[in-house]
Amino acid sequence: MMNRHLIVVLVIASLLATTGCWDRKEVKDLAIVTATGLDLNPDGTLTQSVQIAIPSPMQSSGGSSNQKSFFVIGAKGKTLADTRQQLQQKIHLKLYYSHRRVIIIGERMARHGLDHVFDSFHREIDMRMRNMVFVAKGSDAATILNCPVTLESIPADQFQDLHMQPSGIASTIMNFDAIAASEGIEPVMGAFEVNQEQGSTQSRASAATISGPRIKLYGVGIFNHLKLVGYFNDDETRALKWATANMMDAYLTTYVPQGHGNVSVHILSSKHSIRPEIIGKKIRMHISVQSNCELIENGTDLDYTQPLNVRMVNALLSAQVNRAVDSSVKKSQQLYKADVFGFGRILHATHPREWKRLASSWEDLYPQIDVLTHANVSVIGTGFAKRPLHRNVETREGK
Repeated sequence: MMNRHLIVVLVIASLLATTGCWDRKEVKDLAIVTATGLDLNPDGTLTQSVQIAIPSPMQSSGGSSNQKSFFVIGAKGKTLADTRQQLQQKIHLKLYYSHRRVIIIGERMARHGLDHVFDSFHREIDMRMRNMVFVAKGSDAATILNCPVTLESIPADQFQDLHMQPSGIASTIMNFDAIAASEGIEPVMGAFEVNQEQGSTQSRASAATISGPRIKLYGVGIFNHLKLVGYFNDDETRALKWATANMMDAYLTTYVPQGHGNVSVHILSSKHSIRPEIIGKKIRMHISVQSNCELIENGTDLDYTQPLNVRMVNALLSAQVNRAVDSSVKKSQQLYKADVFGFGRILHATHPREWKRLASSWEDLYPQIDVLTHANVSVIGTGFAKRPLHRNVETREGK
């Protein structure tokens, strides 16, 4: 009997000790932040803007809503923590950052330096290190966040989808920070700009037609010591990917003088390697690119059933990749003096003893190193129509 009473007392005591869901967060009490914009003002203060998703009302099947899918609010402050507090005072719902996907950094702030920005990122409790970070070319972040959305109901999805293009390079807080902290390499960050071309597009999220400026992927921003120093455009970013990543699902077009027209190919696969060479005090980098592609458009009068014509196109495509990579390397050396290709890091890994001697002066040495690109682009498929259509017509007509 005594044991039974003791068990009852213990059960009651344990029930009293439980606290339940004391820290629960109801969805109806939250403002879901999908993207953040950070700007530096001319007076030295900071502005933080947040893009908040508007919950869609329940609709009957086949119905549509003209309601905007998001709104943007901003606040000024002396620090990012200060602006965050000011933002919360502007909305009655609790700002919820855990579903944030994208952070846009205005150009003025990026050129000033991101030291304090990333310091704040690492101290925020609800910061996700896999958040994508982008720079706003030629504008502030708030302008980018306020651009009309097309085809996506969640605005942040548009940024994530655009950077998946062949000229896009994904940059998260985690990998940007890791590269910035590494020796012998400088980070890059995807860059968006506002396309001022006026047009009209119907949004998937509503039946209304949206007109005005659009968000456009420009390329990447080049950083040196966590400061934005310039940009690579679309073609230059592709060249960076040719040399440092495995380019796939991209298109390449070249003019064929002998055929009096252009051909376009689809990149199926590619491999790259960078091999350093030290000859006395001279440093040389060999970039090797191997790529297979298929012919998808023939604007020439050449017959690609002939191996000689295929080899000629291979040579032209390879030369084009060589020129593109060489041009981007020279721009990073002469204009930006930023080793975004990671030559120093490769030298560190392959020649650690020499790197100890070169590391302290690498920023001065980088513009002086020789870089040789060896591209080998091969057309391995020409499709079903191997001969130009007009050549087939001439053959049938006996011309």
